[in-house]
Amino acid sequence: MFLTKAVCSLRAFALAAGLLAGLPAHAKEIPLPPPRPPEADLPQEQAKPKGPQQIAADPAAIEAARHECEAFFKADIAEAEFVDAIAWDNGCLAAAPVSVTAIKLANGKRIELKPAAVLRCPMAYAVANWVRDALAPAAKKLGSEIERIDVAASYACRPRNNVLGAILSEHGKANALDIRSLHFTNGASFVIEKAQGRREFLTEMRKSACARFMTVLGPGSDRAHENHLHVDLQARRNDYKICQWILPRPEGVTSPHEMAAIVEIEGRGKGKEVRGTETHGKKPANKL
Repeated sequence: MFLTKAVCSLRAFALAAGLLAGLPAHAKEIPLPPPRPPEADLPQEQAKPKGPQQIAADPAAIEAARHECEAFFKADIAEAEFVDAIAWDNGCLAAAPVSVTAIKLANGKRIELKPAAVLRCPMAYAVANWVRDALAPAAKKLGSEIERIDVAASYACRPRNNVLGAILSEHGKANALDIRSLHFTNGASFVIEKAQGRREFLTEMRKSACARFMTVLGPGSDRAHENHLHVDLQARRNDYKICQWILPRPEGVTSPHEMAAIVEIEGRGKGKEVRGTETHGKKPANKL
């Protein structure tokens, strides 16, 4: 039996050798697999990470940003404190952000921001002045005061509308604030998504926001802003502004001519480009 197996093995070897002998020379060369990449031998925790990575902020950028904060803190119009610099390798940068927990009013009262908004100082300054000089007086005309502003978003390192591959959002620069709702001392609430509240207050809120900020996007601008109001200070060429927030039709108004007159009186709404004090043609919303 052993002899039989040996004979069979020799025959198989001879057959294989004969087949190989009949092949061209290049066919006898068996290709080797590609070399193993170096990172494959690293422990899993040392493998090259995916996605944006946090980095150290440039000291010169931190110093310049802190210099911008001098006027904000000197004005003493908000309860705020510095938080650590935030920098990512995809361009997100907040070199000297502040956490704003409340706006101080001239009468000594405060309007809480919940949760606290993390913003760069010029944006925090603009928001505080807007609340103090426009929103608080508008609430007082209605016989009440603003007690709390619900913040939907402030600093967040992300692309616009969280769309992968989109350009960096102003939120990634701590240069934007999203407001979800406002709550008043008399128990009333205004929810941006439902446009609950007195129309005269909403009109003043929109008008003053569009005058003070470079971008204003609310319900009616696009799907991404149906449940909050977005304001930012994005710098654009020729001081170009975007103001897009449609207020609901007033009760009892059915005529298009009446509605057109109301829109003209109340100020700019959807589809208006603003450069200085002029209005221009229609343009899609600048999604943020």
